[in-house]
Amino acid sequence: MSDNNEYLRDCRPRFRQPAAGDLCTQAPSMTTDETNEKVLDVFSRHRDLTSLPVLEGSRPIGLINRDIFLSQMSKPYRMEIYGRKSCIAFMDKEPLVVDAAMDIETLTLKAISYGEKALSDGFIITRAGNYAGVGGGLQLMRVVAELQEARNRQIMHSIEYASVIQQATLRSSREVLARACPDADLVWEPRDVVGGDFYLFSNNPQGWFATVADCTGHGVPGAFMTLIASTSMNQAIERHGARDPALLLGCVNRSIQQMLGQIDRQGDTPGSDDGMDAACFWFEPEHGRLLFAGARLALFVLRPGADEVELVEGQRKGVGYVDTEFDFTWHNQELVLPPGSLVFITTDGLIDQVGSPRAIAFGKRRVRELLLAQRGSNSAQVNGAVLDALRLWQGEHHRRDDLTLFCFRT
Repeated sequence: MSDNNEYLRDCRPRFRQPAAGDLCTQAPSMTTDETNEKVLDVFSRHRDLTSLPVLEGSRPIGLINRDIFLSQMSKPYRMEIYGRKSCIAFMDKEPLVVDAAMDIETLTLKAISYGEKALSDGFIITRAGNYAGVGGGLQLMRVVAELQEARNRQIMHSIEYASVIQQATLRSSREVLARACPDADLVWEPRDVVGGDFYLFSNNPQGWFATVADCTGHGVPGAFMTLIASTSMNQAIERHGARDPALLLGCVNRSIQQMLGQIDRQGDTPGSDDGMDAACFWFEPEHGRLLFAGARLALFVLRPGADEVELVEGQRKGVGYVDTEFDFTWHNQELVLPPGSLVFITTDGLIDQVGSPRAIAFGKRRVRELLLAQRGSNSAQVNGAVLDALRLWQGEHHRRDDLTLFCFRT
């Protein structure tokens, strides 16, 4: 726990929130009684000066843009007409003026509202209403980019630690699976650092239970859903045991709907519509008996000597979603599998992945063909072949979803 706390302390921001004063640069200024000749002289001596503030006393009242001023004064007879007149003739009377204490986010919003001139001319910075200096649009953009980069690093540190937590919650299930079925193989690949897929295994002397589930979303939202769904499934197993997968799906359905307030109460619109697709089964190795209940996920089965892969479809109802009845009942499907049968489960990250020059989904037919071609392979080799085929299929296409593959032999 102390290591975790130290990591969280390290993830805290190490930067002070910047303010407008951090962009303040000392620059020459003009007063209202100074002439355009003087402005021209100042711009000639300070060639890097983009704009020139005009003060009345110690308070800024305008800003002279270098390019606009020089363009105007270069016209015929302008120097003769305006040279000795007050510099207010060519100043912007409504420049962006901000206090040095203004935070960068507020300053950015103000600069955007002022339009392009705030970026090209810059802005005037004051302290207690008195002129302090100027800030440049390019400076502001650079600071905003640096601030965003620092925040992104902070977010990534947090997400990376969330991944540590998520994998820690899954580790115990991997250990259970290794004891229950040493020949089984599991692949878990979030699309992002954390993901919306999870798995859960439980065993006892009579057999073992497995869940492979795909929760709403991916990334951080999906990871939150996996914690809710896996906790609900664990509680259901503690209460009812693991020998009735359909019953467990019903328990998780009610738990998610209650926890997220997704129950239709007199026509109220729920705040969310989240849940999971899942494949659950209870398997008794001694008798080869497998009891399967699915919520929009299927079970692929290849029996020894069979000419094709059997597809055992789950029911077309997701778990926990608003359109799933609170008391919906899933049904168990019983299979008796001879020794050496291959059982395979995948989430939609495989089935729905777009690929090939035609940009079409991988689909269940290709999964069945792959499994048939790998009928003599062990579980790890089967999953490896599926991954190779998926990556070849995906090519340059974007990865669409999290991916979980589970394979074992009876």
